[in-house]
Formats: sequence, C-alpha cells, structure tokens
Amino acid sequence: MKDLKNIVLKLASVNLLFLFFMSAYRVIFFIHFGKGIDLRGFGLDILKAFFMGARLDLSVIGIINSPAALAFVVILIFGKSLLFRYFFSFLKYYYCIFIGLILTILCIDFNFYSYFQEHLNVLIFGFVEDDTKALIQTFYKNYNLLLIGTLVIFFFIPPFFVSKFILKFKEYNFKFQRIFLRFVFSLLILVFIFIAMRGTVVLHPIGVYTDVSSNMFVNKIAINCFYTLQRAFEHRARERKSFDYIEKSGYKNNIRQAFADFLGKDIEDIAQNNPETVLVSKTPYNAQAKKLKPNIILILMESLGRDIIKYNSPEFNILGGLKKHFDEDIVFYNFCSEGRITIEALEALFLNIVLKPRTSICFSQSKLVYNKYPFASILPYKRNDYNTIFMYGDNTSWKNVGVFAARLGFDEILNEAGALIPDSSRGTWGVYDEYLFDAIFDSLSKGNKSKFIFSLTTTNHTPYSLPKGYKKLLLEIPTSLRDKIFDIDDAYKRFTTYQYANEMLARLIDKIKKSKYADNTIIAVTGDHNFNAYQIDSLLRKVGVPFYLYIPKSLKPENVDTSVFGSHLDIMPTLYNLSLSNESYMSQGIDLFSSKAKDNAIVNQDFIMNKFGAVEWDIVNDKLLYFMWDEKYILKSSTKTYKLERLQKHFLSMVAISDYLIKNTGQ
Repeated sequence: MKDLKNIVLKLASVNLLFLFFMSAYRVIFFIHFGKGIDLRGFGLDILKAFFMGARLDLSVIGIINSPAALAFVVILIFGKSLLFRYFFSFLKYYYCIFIGLILTILCIDFNFYSYFQEHLNVLIFGFVEDDTKALIQTFYKNYNLLLIGTLVIFFFIPPFFVSKFILKFKEYNFKFQRIFLRFVFSLLILVFIFIAMRGTVVLHPIGVYTDVSSNMFVNKIAINCFYTLQRAFEHRARERKSFDYIEKSGYKNNIRQAFADFLGKDIEDIAQNNPETVLVSKTPYNAQAKKLKPNIILILMESLGRDIIKYNSPEFNILGGLKKHFDEDIVFYNFCSEGRITIEALEALFLNIVLKPRTSICFSQSKLVYNKYPFASILPYKRNDYNTIFMYGDNTSWKNVGVFAARLGFDEILNEAGALIPDSSRGTWGVYDEYLFDAIFDSLSKGNKSKFIFSLTTTNHTPYSLPKGYKKLLLEIPTSLRDKIFDIDDAYKRFTTYQYANEMLARLIDKIKKSKYADNTIIAVTGDHNFNAYQIDSLLRKVGVPFYLYIPKSLKPENVDTSVFGSHLDIMPTLYNLSLSNESYMSQGIDLFSSKAKDNAIVNQDFIMNKFGAVEWDIVNDKLLYFMWDEKYILKSSTKTYKLERLQKHFLSMVAISDYLIKNTGQ
C-alpha cells in the first residue's frame, strides 16, 4: 500500500507542477493585458476568475492524463512491477510532448489575443485560408522566427526533465492480494479523472460556461484557450457543410436580381456596386420621439409561446398578471419566431436580416461573428447616443453571445454575475427572471442617456425550477388541453414555470407604468420560440409567439391593426419608427404599423407564410412545397398558384440577400 501511495503522489506532483505552469500563464496574461483597464471593485471577481481558470486548467490536465490513467489502471490490476518500469519510462516522453504542446499553444494564444482581443477562435483558420505565403513573409519580416523556433523547442525540454526527475523508478512491491481491492482503487482513479475532465459534478461540464463577472475582461482571464480552440475546430467542421445559399436560391452571379425581386423593383434600379444600399429605409420626422427620446426595453422571453395563451382562464391562470397588460396594450398574435431555437431568435433580432434555412452552424459561433455589419440592429440607437445594454440571465459564453453582442457594439454586456444576487437565487440556466427584471429596472436610472436594453430570459427552460418564495396561482388544466398533453406531470411543471415568467414580467411592466418612466419608455416583449408541451396541428400556432408592445400615449400610433402577420424580423423596424426621427436603418423587416404590413410575409426557418398560404423550401432535397390555409388556419397541400409563386420568389430572394449581406458587407 505504501508503494502505491508513492506512485500516486509522484504522478500527482508532476501534474500539479504542470498546472502551476498553466496558472503562471494566466497571471502573465492578466498583468500584460490588464494594463489601462479600470478593475476597481472587481477584486473578488478577479479571484473567482483565477479559481475558475485553475479548474479549467485542471480539466485540460485531466484530459491529457486520461490515456495514462487507463494504462495505469490496467497495470495496477495486473500488478506487475516490470510493467510499471515501462510505464514510467513512457510517461516522461508522453508528458514532454503534450505539456510542450500546451506551452506552445499558450504562447500562440497570447499573441493571438494581442491582435484580436479574443482567445483562439475560428479566425485562426485564416492562416491557411488567406494568402499563407504572404502571411509567412509578414511574420518573417516582423518577427525573429529563429528565436521563436528556439523558444518553441525549449517548451518541450522542461516537461521532459521534470517528468524524468520526479518519476524516477524503483522496484515496487504491491500488497493488494485481493483483486477486488485493485478494482475498487482503479475505479476511484477513473472517477477522479472523469470529474477532473468535466471540472464539476453538476449538469454542465466546465469549459462551456465560464462567466464569473459582469466585466468582460475579467471573464477572459478565466477562459482556457484549449476549449476555445476545440470549439473552433468543431464550428469549422460544421461551417464547411454550409450551403451556398445564393446559388441554391437561383441567384448565382446575379445578386442584383435578388434585390430587385425582393423589393419588386426593376434591376436597373439596383446599384451595380453595393446593391445593399437599396435596403436602407428612413423613419419619418417625429417631433414627439425627438423630444422624448424614449427608453427602449426589448425582452426576449424563453418559451413564451402563443398557443397556450388561448387556454388562459381564472382557473387555468397561465398568464398571471400579464393578462391585464395584454388587454390594455398592443399584442400581435399572428406573429412567429424566426427559428426554432433561442440562438436563432437572438440572431434575427441582432442582425435585422432573415435567417438562412437549415444553417449547419449558428452565426454566433462562426468566424463571421467577429465582423461589424451595417445592418446590426442597435446601430440606429448608437447613432442617436443611446446607452445600449445587453442583459442575459446566464453566462454570456453560451453560444458566444457575449462576443456577438460586443462586436455588434453594445456598450454594456451584463450576465448573471451582473445581477448581484445570492447564488441560491438561480436555476440551472441562470438567475430567476425576477432578478433579471429588477436589474432592467435599475438600469433605467443609471446615467443621463436614454437606454436601449435588450434582455434574454432563461427561467422558463427545462429542467424547470422556481425560487422558493414564489406562490403559484391556480392552474387547473382544462379538459380540452389535457387531451393533447404528452406527459401530464412534465406539462404541469412547464405550465407553472411559464406562469411564473409571465407573472414576473407583469410585475416589471407594473413597476414601470407606475414610475416616472411610464411616459418615456417603450416595452417590447416576444418569445424566442413556442412553448411545447402538447400536440399542435397548425404551423402558425406551432411556431407562434406573441409580440407585446407598451407604448406611451404620446407616441402610440392610431388605427392599429393587430391582425397583420409579423415575425422577429419586423420588431426592430417597428421600434425604429416609434422612437426615432429621421433615422436611417437597414433591415429586411417592415414596420408593423405601416401600410405595407397588410401584405407582410413572415419566415420561420424553411417556411414562408402570408395571408394567402405558405411555401416550404426543402433545401437538402432541393424541393419547394406549397400550402394553402383552410378555415381553421391549418395548412393543406396545394399546387403552385400565382400568389404562392410570388411568395416563393420573395423567400428565395430574401435568403440570397441575407447570405450576400453576411458574406460581403462585414468589416
């Protein structure tokens, strides 16, 4: 037993030393890149960042040690001293290679960050995708490649000699006579390595969510570049599977025609260079908006589906206090999400352009996210000197949304650490909605500028949980709904959490309406996607989300028609026209209060719909399918009609333009 302890201690010692090397890099990173950044008040967060970083480093060490641990377990079970001699001799070469690679990659990451202000990501592939020869020549002229090469070789030498010194072998005598004890000890080793690799024993493995602070730089201290590099390879593999949507849409080498078809113009009206300028619209002069310069609060609610609302009653109080506001204010019900998952909804609202159907990788995780775009939705508010704030109740490292928001130009990016709440007041996916809504209200009073606040909630997401103090309202599931439910117990949890989210939102709206902000704040709320707990037979209801608007009386338009079709794509143009005067913007959506809205067509993933019917684009099999509405607003298969053919052309041109804009207008 004593000999076994010595072996384990030796292995632990060498790995702790390697862990120290990785932590030393983090200290150097902090000292070098932290210069000039005001970190007053973030002392505790910085400590958390280093602790999180150490856990991430330990996870990498665990991954490196997993093959060695398996070999160790096999040898332990056999208990042969000669096998240990070979094993220890092999380890010094094994650690030399992998720890040397770690040190080399850390060096690359340091230089990468000095240029991009980001840890290693998909932009690293630019080395082989751009003019590689020119890049090498640039490196040769600007850097001492001989010195760098020598340093890289040096990175492999210390791990070899450290391993050789610590892992000196001597004859070991094992006293484990029972094979059972060997198996138990082996199992403990494997469990320890598994936990080290995950970095945690809870739901999400470490490395996916690393935010520890509301300060973006402090969060970057914690990040481990090996995880960002791993994601880069994963995302790159998916990116290579993407379609050429311009070609698929039938506009190869003819993108001007796509703009002409989309806008119903003649191709001569589309500029040869920069055809995207034809998408620029301008809000009318609005004296009241210019005077008020209203705050804008845009809330994207997790799973705020539309269909379940029709079952609301005093006995099945699914809306809670939100019903009063839905009755008092404006709600569009013929409204749908752009995609089927949260990140797609976020991208649609961030970018103001239609999502490409069946995209193999989301925009936020591709190299394109590092560009700045003229169609970014917050730009009109930035030009009008608004303080732009993105708030997310969980970690902004999820789907890279923190980087996404920062690149678009948000002034502030607040995550769960910015809500300043006790750790016990969060669910699996971040802070409970009530705390996020408190943070939204508090932000209104900070500074003298008008605010544009975009918030994404998380509570209404599986696995469902609620804060202990929440008192549930009556929820007796009606028979008409019960018959459609897949799993009644799961559905009840979903209904309760849906109710909680609505009730907390209602309290925020109440608070604003009773405050000094009531006359100068617009509140816009929609869902990221539908709420799925039961069978829905209509596509529009299946992908439907409500779009709620509270508009101060002085800004509220007359003759509002809430029966028009709308989608996420139309939210920002609607807000621009309500709140900004004589301001330009670029978008593929429309103002829902404009005359164009009565003929609006809306897109959800690979479907486009309007009041006449729908077209589905099966891009994988290169097929187009046509549908008409029946009297219950259920889609039925149809042959191609003139109106559906026009709808098809509108859809294909939208997608081609979106692909063009993303690939050709970013900087």
